[in-house]
Amino acid sequence: MTATERARQIASGLIAKRYIHRKQLRDMFLDEELMAEVERNLATVGLELATHIYAEYVSVKVVREMEPYVFSDDKGGYRASNTGLSRGALALLTIIWAKIILPKRQMQIERRTPEDNGQDSLWQQRKPIPVEENMVTLDDKALLADFAAKFGGKTLFYRYLAELARAEFIVRREGKIYEGPLLDVVVDYGVVAQRIINGALGEMLGFNDESSEEIEE
Repeated sequence: MTATERARQIASGLIAKRYIHRKQLRDMFLDEELMAEVERNLATVGLELATHIYAEYVSVKVVREMEPYVFSDDKGGYRASNTGLSRGALALLTIIWAKIILPKRQMQIERRTPEDNGQDSLWQQRKPIPVEENMVTLDDKALLADFAAKFGGKTLFYRYLAELARAEFIVRREGKIYEGPLLDVVVDYGVVAQRIINGALGEMLGFNDESSEEIEE
């Protein structure tokens, strides 16, 4: 298979499947020309690679200049995403992302896993970046207790969770919420993390002391 054929294969696979595990794309990460060819193929349809060194999966996202066209809603408005998620599901996605990805990223930066807290920092710096699945998990009942009232109650809360699971942002299993393939690659860490770290999560979601309004569907 030529590099051109492989690049087309990768690009079409990413578009059709929405994500591919990083291990299946080692050749792309080791070959700058192959990666450039993949990026050129994606660019012809207004897409670009969505990945980073901490992510297990590679996906694609809309290039910024195409966002107004892709995200317009035919009513002069602007949709929050092209995933078909409701407003409530998008708000819950932000909360889950903050609770899973932020602590996970801190462990990755420090090269720690949940099992090796307290090890010598010099030794940690020599370790590879941990990327194993399920570094951080959530208890769905605890999340329900904390946020159900803001989402209109238990029924709506679990409806939004189901939306996120169908979109593969999360995996639900035996009362636990795990990171899905898309959670760490399609949410813009550079933008969202700073807003959350700076205390803007409540403002982003409309959770403030002046308003007790529930999140609409």
